[in-house]
Amino acid sequence: MGAGNLNRKVAIQTPTITYDAYHEKIESYADSFFVWAEIITTGGGEFYAAQKAYSQTTAVMRVRYTTRIKVTHRVRYGTRVFEILATNDEGAAHRYLLLNCKEVV
Repeated sequence: MGAGNLNRKVAIQTPTITYDAYHEKIESYADSFFVWAEIITTGGGEFYAAQKAYSQTTAVMRVRYTTRIKVTHRVRYGTRVFEILATNDEGAAHRYLLLNCKEVV
């Protein structure tokens, strides 16, 4: 695959833990670094929770191999935010990393 397929600039976000006045944990995310990615939308679905319908979009993102991306990070593409469910070294060749993601709603 040529670099032309990695045509979407996405931000990798890292979590930051702070505490409020009542010493309750507050988790927020901030952009840490940017990578070029190919985004492959794998579908979506609907599910019910607490008698309310929700939709969920899943995607696979292919990026150049790096050890900096962890499952504790998130991916931001424009206004859309994706939780990283798993990272896979494609073919164990250390060329590309596949990020299995779920959109945060």
